[in-house]
Formats: sequence, structure tokens, C-alpha cells
Amino acid sequence: MQIHTKLPGESIANIAKEYGVSEESIRKVNEIGGEAADGEELLILFPTRSYTVQHGDTADKIALRFGIKKRDIYSLNPWLIDGELKAGQSIALKYDERKGGMAVANGYFYKGCDEKRLKMTMPYLTYITFAEGVADGKGIHRTVDFKSAVRYAKDERKIPLVRIYDRYPARYKDGVDMNKFAEEMIELALGSGYKGIVLDSCPLSDSAEEFSSFLMILRKLMIGCDLILITEINENSPLEFSEYADGSVMYYPKFAMDNPPSFAEGERKALSDFACRGESAKAFVDLPTAMRHGAEFLAVNDGLRIARRNKYTITKDKNTLLSHIGDKKQGEYRFSSLENTKALMDLVGEFDYMGVCFDIMRTPLSHLMMYNAMFKTSYLASCGPSDYTVRPREGCSREVGD
Repeated sequence: MQIHTKLPGESIANIAKEYGVSEESIRKVNEIGGEAADGEELLILFPTRSYTVQHGDTADKIALRFGIKKRDIYSLNPWLIDGELKAGQSIALKYDERKGGMAVANGYFYKGCDEKRLKMTMPYLTYITFAEGVADGKGIHRTVDFKSAVRYAKDERKIPLVRIYDRYPARYKDGVDMNKFAEEMIELALGSGYKGIVLDSCPLSDSAEEFSSFLMILRKLMIGCDLILITEINENSPLEFSEYADGSVMYYPKFAMDNPPSFAEGERKALSDFACRGESAKAFVDLPTAMRHGAEFLAVNDGLRIARRNKYTITKDKNTLLSHIGDKKQGEYRFSSLENTKALMDLVGEFDYMGVCFDIMRTPLSHLMMYNAMFKTSYLASCGPSDYTVRPREGCSREVGD
């Protein structure tokens, strides 16, 4: 695996020749139709075993012939969706051994997500979090119906979770019936076929004691229903927010976005501090998928398309690993470089985090391919499509009582 920064005058064809890989593979991994922008980082993967598709081949036949798993073919070649195998195609069957050990991925699926994108990311995932629940002062509501996508996820032997966003955090200090609130959450999850609940805990540090008490109530009820609880936290969240849950999502600290003196003083400090005081072995780290444009954010791929279309040059700060796109009309775009993302994944392995989480629709394919190249993906072990098991090392670290 190599990260190549495009120089002025280079073409993708030249770069492919330099590394001894196909131009098509560079285009597909980095989702490029025309030419890359000057200064743009390109992920170069080197297959240690490849195969040229023959007439009549299917993924099942190829997997059987080479003694590999069908899902591995799709994870190494994610653009092969819905029988798109064509005679003459060159597909990867193996890359170099991964160095990061086992890791789990949790993908967030929002309203408007492309189903093709969901299928493309499916081989990398163990959990899929569907954002369809919203809580306000009147109760919990479903904002969108993801039933068909949830069924598809379960057919693929993934663990579907429902994300519930609380728009009324004052409830934890207003004396609201917490048992009733917890029961409403569980009813939403069970009624839609979910295997767990994801709660946003980041804004609740001011109500830490009250929210921790609620987590205990919710966890006790969920245990009896065979549901798991995941909390979304940040580096400032009280430790109880993760200890009272089966797992946590550690929001990407975004220190690089705030221009620290160095990368090491940003992501490394936040992730190492949490690993020392918390339980990194049951926490996901959120991958950076957004580009900052003033006070707004847009998907990295959207920003890169703007740069390519307008032939802007991309520059990178060597200390912060922050990439910049200068647009004379719209202003500067800033985002974490591919090198930054790789370094963040290195920290995931170094500090023994469970794995990564990401926005299914906005995450560049290069991030997923790099993740797959660095870790041995922890697929869900199951005897049948209806048998769902949470990873053995997960679990609430605090006793919640009877």
C-alpha cells in the first residue's frame, strides 16, 4: 500500500506505470473519472494475487476455485456489485498480509444514502447503525422507514442498530420518567428488528450524573431483551458514558482541523488519553469524512470533485497533515489528508481500539480500501442468518444490578 501525491504534469496513466498497477485500479479505488488534481493524494494498492475473469465466471465460482470467501472478493473489489463481473476484468484476490490485527467497522446509514453504496460497503461492516430515531419533549419518533435496508443487513448477517438522536437533553434534569423513556427506546428498536441502540452522549457532560443514572436504567431493561447499547462520546465525555454501555463510538477529535502544532498533539493525545483511562477495546474511532469550508462542512469526495473540475492545486501542511484547496470565489477548503487518515488507523491498532466507524455515504472508497488493507476485518461469526452474536470482548464494565 502506498500514498502517492500527484505532481504537476503527471497523469494517472504515468502513475500506474510507475507503480506497476493498472490505471483502472487507481481510478476505481480513488473514484476518479478524469484526471486527479495537482497535490491530490492517491491510494495505490498492490495485489499479491490477481485473476482475469473468464466468460461464465461468477463470484461464487471464483471463490470456490481459489479457496477464498466470496465476501473477500467483494471487499477487495467493492465495485463488483450485482453481478458486474465481465470477461477480461482483472480482479484482486489477495493483498499483502494486514498488520493491524482484527478490527470491527460500524457504518452509519442516513436518509438519502444510496443503496448501491450500502452494498459496496457491506463486506467491511459488522454493525450498521440506521439513523431513524428522534426523541423530543413528546416522545420518540421514527423519522424515516429503513425496514427494507434493515432486512437486507440481517440477510447479510450484519448487526443492525438504531441511532436515536435526543433533541431534548434537558429531560435528564427535568424529572422526566426515565423508565418510560427507556421503554419507548426499546419498543422502537424491537418493533423494527434492531439488535441494539446507539445514543449520542456528547452534549450531555453537564448532566453527567443524571444521564449516567439513565444509562443504568436503560441497560438493565436492554439486557432482558437481548439488545446491546452503544454510546457516542468524545474526548471530554465522562468515563461512565462508556462504562455503562457495551461499546462506544469515539467521535473523531478533529484536532487537525484546529491547527495544533503537530498531529501527535492532536489525535494521538486524545486517543492515548482515552485508552489509558477508558476501555479502548470496546470503542470505535470515527473516521474523518468531512471537509471544512468556513463554518460549513461537505463530503471530502464532493470537495475533491470541485478541485478536479476547476483544476485547483491541493497543498498539505506537513505538521498538521491538513490538506487545503484554495478557491478564489468560495474561499478555502480544509480536510484531513489521506496520510492523516492512515495515521489515525495506525493509532486504532496501536491503542487496541475495537475498530472504526464512518458515514457510509460520505466516506471515500479509498478510506475503506485502506482500512481493509490494514486490518483483518472481524466478520460476524454465525451458524445461520438469524443467529446474531456480539463480539466476546464487548460488555458493560460496570455492574448494573438486578
